[in-house]
Amino acid sequence: MRNRLSGETRRELSFSISKHLLSALPTDTLQIGSYMAFGSEVDLQWLHHEILASVHRLYIPRILSKTAMEMVALDHEERFTEGAFGIVTSLQEETIGFGTLDWLIMPCSGFDQRGYRLGMGGGYYDRALEHCEPDAPLRIGVAFAEQQVCFEPDPWDQPVDWIVTEDGFIRR
Repeated sequence: MRNRLSGETRRELSFSISKHLLSALPTDTLQIGSYMAFGSEVDLQWLHHEILASVHRLYIPRILSKTAMEMVALDHEERFTEGAFGIVTSLQEETIGFGTLDWLIMPCSGFDQRGYRLGMGGGYYDRALEHCEPDAPLRIGVAFAEQQVCFEPDPWDQPVDWIVTEDGFIRR
């Protein structure tokens, strides 16, 4: 569904989603995990710019293997490289454990009202979160509103705390 949206529409909706997330950011310093948009995913570039200009720290995924990823720092210099599967990642060396993050923002291929998300099928986020405490990090899925679907989650699927669309927040 998101592939059918025009580039301009995706940019406008992504900006709206970014503004919703920015409005929820507290003033206390957070360790925020996010991602670099791939294909037609929600693009959080504007949000990343705002985070980097604030007191918060930003981390993005680096794919390590077919089953594992780590979160690596992103700084003001925005030094990027194309990583595994063509996914852009940071050239920084500083990493952070998933359980140490305050927020983790994840892309969705689909989502439901119960707080479950569909990813791209690799299970990276589910595996990364399965050993974290339920409240650390705050788990946030982002998607365009039209990506809401009905599906039965798999037993290993990790629910999110919030889904954020251009229409606002859907809390679990």
